[in-house]
Amino acid sequence: MQSLQTNQSPAPTASIAPTAPVPPMAPLEPPTYVPPFQPLEPLERTAPIWPVAPVPLEQPVASVQLVQPWQPMQPAQPLQRSPGLSLAERATQITYLVLGVVEALIITRVILKLLAADPSSGFVRVVYNVSAPLVAPFQGIFPTPATQNSVLELSALVAIAAYALIAWALVRIIAIFGQRQSLP
Repeated sequence: MQSLQTNQSPAPTASIAPTAPVPPMAPLEPPTYVPPFQPLEPLERTAPIWPVAPVPLEQPVASVQLVQPWQPMQPAQPLQRSPGLSLAERATQITYLVLGVVEALIITRVILKLLAADPSSGFVRVVYNVSAPLVAPFQGIFPTPATQNSVLELSALVAIAAYALIAWALVRIIAIFGQRQSLP
């Protein structure tokens, strides 16, 4: 059997010679003569423009006379007020208001716990007492990580999401019943 031989040659190892440094360029000097601008077509002279004197009127302007004598204005018709907000729209606004207050209380609670606020302070005590019943249904879902005095109350974060979903569902139900009432 013949053995296959490959034609392999070693890679060239030519050394690269350093090049000579490039001398700096001499500063450029502006040209000594620049020809003046020459238009492509010759320009034509025009007559000068002089201001015009005012033209006198042949007849004086007649005074303006009223077509009808002046009369006091009649009282305007009362504006037709658009009907106020519907019951559904008002219920939606109230729902979002309640959601905003609940969310603000719980978010304040989370921030105070994270910053290790002093629970004996009046404001902190009020926030904890008011928000405790709102967070209570969600206690125990997740462990509560704590470092030194700082606490991350994950159950409060779950409560924020849950109350937002409940409010959204209520608003959708209100919108559905509101549309049903407005149909003829």
